[in-house]
Amino acid sequence: MATITLSDVNNDGVGVDLASYLADFDANFTRGSYGFFSETAADFGGDQYAFSESSASTVSGTPSTSDSVVIGSGSAGDFSYSLTSHTLNGTLDSVSFGEGLSYASSTDSFTQSVTDVAITGLGLSGSGTGNAVHTLIYDLMGGSTSVLLNTLNAQNNTIIGSSGADTINSFNGNDTLTGGAGSDLFVFDGTDGADTITDFDVDEDGLDVTAWASTSFDDLSVSYSGGNAVVSYGANSITLLNVAENTLSDLNVLA
Repeated sequence: MATITLSDVNNDGVGVDLASYLADFDANFTRGSYGFFSETAADFGGDQYAFSESSASTVSGTPSTSDSVVIGSGSAGDFSYSLTSHTLNGTLDSVSFGEGLSYASSTDSFTQSVTDVAITGLGLSGSGTGNAVHTLIYDLMGGSTSVLLNTLNAQNNTIIGSSGADTINSFNGNDTLTGGAGSDLFVFDGTDGADTITDFDVDEDGLDVTAWASTSFDDLSVSYSGGNAVVSYGANSITLLNVAENTLSDLNVLA
């Protein structure tokens, strides 16, 4: 189960639109170099691998505003590049999207000057041609989140919003969503399973279920039990924790 954490890095209340952020990466990110392992270059391995749009030959030369990606194995020294098969092997636990890149030898780790979207708990492992670790990393290096999205759609995820007004898309599994502060919009695409929102605020948050093919709020089934509200349509359902009976209305739902 992966956890996705969003950050309103400017503290301006704007928040993060998760789907748009990843789509922007797909459309605009161009890797500037082969990237860096967290250990010495001669080892072709480490517990992290990082790259950015900068063409700098050293981590220290990476501008703080250059878009960057840091990938973590979750286990010390567990990334390795095979010079024989030209594959990346090991385990892959995390992916962080942000800006800038720096390295601390004391902790043998990369950090970003800004981290917008941090994903942990991916739980991938593999070795040899076509393995899951190699495939995901090379897809990201090519400026694509397609493999990452497929991986997330195959899991039950936890998504934690920022302090701003976020737009949070669920994935295909049974996801748990927390918007955090701000007026958040939760978007469901019609193949979402049974999802849960932990902190839905009827005074400022919204649900976008237009992909469910319902034409109005009245098409949805809304029930209340145990202090929670359940919104459903066909095989899809959303449980809104701690939402009082009869407080949810068409003002909260785009249908």
